[in-house]
Amino acid sequence: MYKYIPYIWLVLAVVLVQIFLLDNIDLGASISVLIRPMIFPLAVLLLPVEWKSVWVLLVSYAVALVLDMMLGGSGIYVLTLLPIALLRRSLLFITTRRSVESSDQSQLFSRMRLGQLMLYVGVTLLLHHTLFFAMETLSMANFGRLVATILLSTLCSLLLSWPIVRLFTSKVTA
Repeated sequence: MYKYIPYIWLVLAVVLVQIFLLDNIDLGASISVLIRPMIFPLAVLLLPVEWKSVWVLLVSYAVALVLDMMLGGSGIYVLTLLPIALLRRSLLFITTRRSVESSDQSQLFSRMRLGQLMLYVGVTLLLHHTLFFAMETLSMANFGRLVATILLSTLCSLLLSWPIVRLFTSKVTA
């Protein structure tokens, strides 16, 4: 039980920062349309690798449901966070270029090279933002703006989440 306390704090902190800080930032009408930082996928990305997929899906669903209720998402957070939870192991396999075996799971994030960790977080955030904004617009009429929103929001989210990832991976392994 005690080894999961940092993960509980991570999930609570990321969700609270998303709800009370990041969704309330007003950058102006023209910029706010293109940049919407979302760091809540970190709550799923940094969960223990040894957890079974069922537990990861349940945590993901709970986080997304809280976000949907608090931010009025009408299910979009659940719809976009659950695929990330399902693809988490595959994304780890792709970015580390090796299978994630049971003997290899403890301290996996601390043993990943910096480039691998950044690629894992970046690709996952890009996938999440693509799903989120495609589901939000449900139209390809303004495709250029959709792509710009996905890329700029992913970049902003990656810049905001990178210190959290580095701090969390160093504290959990210490």
